[in-house]
Amino acid sequence: MQTLARLNQVLLASYGWHQPLFLTGLAALGALDLAFLDGWGTFWVMLSWGMVFGIHFMVFRAQTVDERWVQERTIFDVQRPWDTGHIQEIKKSPFGRSIYRTELGRVDEHGRPVSRREDTPAERT
Repeated sequence: MQTLARLNQVLLASYGWHQPLFLTGLAALGALDLAFLDGWGTFWVMLSWGMVFGIHFMVFRAQTVDERWVQERTIFDVQRPWDTGHIQEIKKSPFGRSIYRTELGRVDEHGRPVSRREDTPAERT
């Protein structure tokens, strides 16, 4: 059990440098591939590293969830009637604004959806 806990700590601590290293490494491998190789020379390296990074990201993200993220996801995915209410609004007014549209599903400190900002006078002209 201690080994898994230590592995988990290493995975969480190393994500901060793994992400920029991964992005830089992919760019370097792509440039190397285009400049010196036949276009597929680093494909398997990129694919393998991408899969490892994807797993690392999922482990990191699954354990770094905080209360605010849970609240936003709950409102965005569960409490907002996307299918029924939104479709009915579109049927009523296909080109108008919908009460169900908020700015990227964000909520204020009380858990209420943040409404879209109103048009400014400069944007109306």
